[in-house]
Amino acid sequence: MYLAAGAECGVGAVVGRIGPDRDPPAAPSTAAAATAGVVITEPARALMAEHGITEEQVRALGRRIVRADAVAELAGAAGTAGGTDDGVALSKAQRAVAEAVAASHRDVPAAFAAMKVRVDAALALGRELTRRERCLVGLPELLVKAVATLEPRFRHCFAALVGADRLRLAEAAHVGVTIDVGTGLRVPVVRDAAARPWRELAGELMRFRLSAMRGEADGRDLRGANIVVALHTDDAVTFAVPIVFPGQVCAVSLPATQRELDLADDGTVTARTVVQLGLAYDHRVINGREAVLFLAALRELLESPAALDT
Repeated sequence: MYLAAGAECGVGAVVGRIGPDRDPPAAPSTAAAATAGVVITEPARALMAEHGITEEQVRALGRRIVRADAVAELAGAAGTAGGTDDGVALSKAQRAVAEAVAASHRDVPAAFAAMKVRVDAALALGRELTRRERCLVGLPELLVKAVATLEPRFRHCFAALVGADRLRLAEAAHVGVTIDVGTGLRVPVVRDAAARPWRELAGELMRFRLSAMRGEADGRDLRGANIVVALHTDDAVTFAVPIVFPGQVCAVSLPATQRELDLADDGTVTARTVVQLGLAYDHRVINGREAVLFLAALRELLESPAALDT
């Protein structure tokens, strides 16, 4: 036997061999035996790589299963312990976000408009599509499809500014969607979203979420967007102003839905579900009137979503 009776061991570890008598190899140290069975999840490993945390540091936590939240706590503690008067360094992922945000505010003279939209009918359609197509269709999926279908009518909203006075028009709507599950912001792209069947579109968004949770990255998913849908769907978020990424003209924001009372002309009071859709836009290309028309077209599609059920 290589391990004493009652000792813990990891999956696949050798505990002993059956065969002719021979000198056994040196037994592992107590510390090695105690840490051999630690399981580190993929999101946790992604955070470890991001913050330069070693397996020895993680195993010292004394947990059998190490998840991303434990690594985040360890990274925070390490940063505090190793901090100087200059502060704690940002993670690699956050530095990339910082560069994009700084470039946006430096280069894009953005404006913003918002519009209240009733989404009861859209949510009902999402439930119907979920049952019928056997895939998850919620408000984010419906909004991505609605945005994409507007590309032929609002071509400037999907264009790219070339130089000071020319636009490169898009061939199709490639919609970037913000995904942030605690491992850093990503903006993967649903390509030609208007032409994608519901099962494909919903499957892409689910794949993006799962990849983010696992800490996986595929650069091909992150290239080619010509408009962005920024998701801010935590229950308490009622209003959000997205940034316009350099090389794009518009970004649509989706905050959480809210329930409110509606007073009809005849005095009847009913409840309805609403959301404040936002549109940030490059004012060099889009003026306020076109921005409002774009939001109004989105509102029409979400309040009367039969046109999306194709």
